[in-house]
Amino acid sequence: MRRAACWLALAGALAATACANSPAPSRASASYADLLIGRVANAREDHAAAIDRYFAALARDPHDQSLINGALAAALAAGDLARARQAARLAPRQDAPGYAHLVRAADALAAQRWQAAEDAAGRVEGAAAEELIGRMMAVWVRTAQGRVDEVVMDLGPLASIRPYGGLFAYQQGMALDYAGRREAALAAYVAAAQGGLWLPQGVERHADLLVRMGEREQAIELLSGEANRQNPALSAALARVEAGANAASAPLTPARGAAAGLYGLAAIFLQETDGPNGFSALTLSLMLDPDADDARIVFAQALADRDHAELARSRLAEIAPTSPYAQTARRLESWILMDSGREEEALALAQANAASGDARSLRTLADMYRNLGRHGDGEQIYSALIAQSSDDWRLYFARGAARERLGRWPEAESDLQRALELSPEQPDVMNYLGYSWIDRGERLQEGLALIERAVALKPDSGAIIDSLGWAHYRLGDYALALELIERAVELQPGDATLNDHLGDVYWRLGRRIEARFQWRHALTLSPEDPEAIEAKLANGLPAEAPHRSAAR
Repeated sequence: MRRAACWLALAGALAATACANSPAPSRASASYADLLIGRVANAREDHAAAIDRYFAALARDPHDQSLINGALAAALAAGDLARARQAARLAPRQDAPGYAHLVRAADALAAQRWQAAEDAAGRVEGAAAEELIGRMMAVWVRTAQGRVDEVVMDLGPLASIRPYGGLFAYQQGMALDYAGRREAALAAYVAAAQGGLWLPQGVERHADLLVRMGEREQAIELLSGEANRQNPALSAALARVEAGANAASAPLTPARGAAAGLYGLAAIFLQETDGPNGFSALTLSLMLDPDADDARIVFAQALADRDHAELARSRLAEIAPTSPYAQTARRLESWILMDSGREEEALALAQANAASGDARSLRTLADMYRNLGRHGDGEQIYSALIAQSSDDWRLYFARGAARERLGRWPEAESDLQRALELSPEQPDVMNYLGYSWIDRGERLQEGLALIERAVALKPDSGAIIDSLGWAHYRLGDYALALELIERAVELQPGDATLNDHLGDVYWRLGRRIEARFQWRHALTLSPEDPEAIEAKLANGLPAEAPHRSAAR
């Protein structure tokens, strides 16, 4: 951040110097200043600011390759389809950046200009992500041209490579489905479902093929899976199948097939923390299929995770009220407002959403109440939802957490145990219940066993590893507690509870200076009970371990 600020200052200084030394800045110096600022903004993933700078410079120098490259990267990463196309048009036909060719290929594929799409995708050279996107588009050009055997030969050997294998298998299934080769397509869909990647568009096409093959009950079973029922588009597909219609909302086309492939690539890129390529793949997906609101939801969530709240909300605003994802978009917007510190607006939007009676919107409102410390309000909504649907472990987990914070431990314990009965392999529930037992000084060995299982299921969770460390702390094994809690803080350095726990362990080991340093650090991280930490800073820990620590 400090280095970025220095570059911004330097770029601004260049522009200011030019103004001071001449009646009007030269075109070259102004463009160079915009180029520098645009590069810094892109590096900070502030792509909206980068777009403005690059296009201001391009207005003065429309043939500068560096400006074109920067503008194209910023526009794709921001989801600005119009300016991405504008930058691609300015790029040369031959020696253009890879993404310029990909924009041209996407537009040609959507317009069914197969040869132009193939030529553009074939010109992509350079970064691996760009070449992979080009290859995905080429799959659908060949499929559209009736060359599906080439697609099978190209994708078949890749189906076992995780995490891409499941995506390639779905693409193979969709290509065979488009070509009318139903049995082979069904086999590919089945393989894709076991490939480690959940692709909603692929699931919908799989279910649609089952319906067309006369296997309506199998389609219903597929769409009724827990993860699929939680997806708005697949929930709508299930309703269509149950009503006697096809599962898919629109026919499969090469453009829609390619859009689904790029959506899958974007999900993988974002999971691998490759934001620029992830955003670019989502933008290209929307060029191919403007109705792909699932891509907009993922785009908005990823932008919000990077603190680009307004840009995230602009993506959500593109989702029509008639879309299956409309309610999802409104719920996500309420959380974006909450995370931006606009709590009153967030709560008002959540309350308006919940007024529809939609169960997910009611759950969001209850979660928001709990987030604001209004556990009683949240608990009432959870209870009403449980009365309507008594087999959802998430509701029992959430109500149990609310009741624990309200001091109603016997009821909370019962809810947490019920959540585990309904879904026995949920590490977060194991962690909460085990931690609560240990923190209360109850059923220590059972709590320890639960948390050990949770760690085995979710070994990279700082919160769960901290719980295991805290269990050993309460059992008096401070050396092992230190090892575990230091690891937890490495995984989640910004968590106040974890840093507070580490201070406690240091104190018990006689490392008093480090303990106070850690407690002071925890105070900067918005702890739930700052007064308790301030008391420890003033007086240290009592001779015996405290009965209760900061809440999980």
